[in-house]
Amino acid sequence: MKAKPSNQAFFPLLLTFFFWGSVYVAGKMIAEDIPPQLLACLRCTVAMAPLLLMARGCLGTKIAREDWKYFGLVGFLGYFFTISLIQLGISLTGASMASLINALTPVSVTVMAALILKERITSTKVLCLVLALTGTAVVTSGADNRGDLLGIGVVLLAVLSWGAASVYMRRLTASYPPILVTTYSMAISLIFHIPAGIFSATHQPVVLSPTAVAVVLYLGLIGSGLSQFTWTKCLFLLPASTCSLFYPLQPTFSALLGALILGEQFRPTFFIGLLLISVDVVLSAREAGRQTRENENLSKNN
Repeated sequence: MKAKPSNQAFFPLLLTFFFWGSVYVAGKMIAEDIPPQLLACLRCTVAMAPLLLMARGCLGTKIAREDWKYFGLVGFLGYFFTISLIQLGISLTGASMASLINALTPVSVTVMAALILKERITSTKVLCLVLALTGTAVVTSGADNRGDLLGIGVVLLAVLSWGAASVYMRRLTASYPPILVTTYSMAISLIFHIPAGIFSATHQPVVLSPTAVAVVLYLGLIGSGLSQFTWTKCLFLLPASTCSLFYPLQPTFSALLGALILGEQFRPTFFIGLLLISVDVVLSAREAGRQTRENENLSKNN
């Protein structure tokens, strides 16, 4: 049973979205030193250490044979395909731009749930989709070059693939602890990450400087490990719909860090897009919360 909402959740929420926002800046810092696919592989490999530590209490949980295909889908779509695309998108466009597009994740999850699970499409969901498309169009109009446009397209594809993975993740977390689902799915992703990482390392130059090593460790231990712990803590203290309201903090932190560390500059279209996508995320989260309450009431009545 979830704990009652508490002010204790807001600091972990800030930390979580700061960590997620910093991932984009950190990845951009070494984008020229390590190929995107190799960086994604190293990030997930390092992340296994904290994930195994956090999941140690439930590693003995028996997995039903029919559920392994969903673990495979989450591992491939969520932790291989999505992370690989995000690292590629970061290398093609700015860290802030990539993070802003990725803030559309809650909307993607809603759309994919409607398509895959046949969840009801409400007028609010339609409005959210319109806002998401409008915000993306505004941000794209501010792209400086073809590389930016390609990077935005790659990150959009990553958002869609994570949305699909999240739908299957919902199925699994109904039966298994979330940290176990994450750990097993991440381990499965290495089946694809390792050969892809080796291939990219043999075809592109790799510069393993002290800075690159430090960033890889940060991405794995903090960006993928500790952030998973703080996010799980938030979901224990507050409803998922409430936690999702903080999603706009991710691109905000990325923008601030990108300006401070990478010297990124922003056109007015970036901030207009940030506003539209922020409104979109808030509406999407509230709609998700409303549907959750409706489902709970139906269950009680039945």
